[in-house]
Amino acid sequence: MAETADRAALAEKIDPELLHMLAAMPRRQQRQVLLLLMVVENLLYEMMRERRMREDIE
Repeated sequence: MAETADRAALAEKIDPELLHMLAAMPRRQQRQVLLLLMVVENLLYEMMRERRMREDIE
């Protein structure tokens, strides 16, 4: 539930011009952008997880 609130807060910070640009893209490109953002999100999550594990070990 907190994750949903975090995502909603993040969505409010997105530049309206960027949203307009995305809306003007064809659906296929929108999906590609979404997939790219999901990959980046997963990579950042994994990096933070590894960092916490290293800190716990030290």
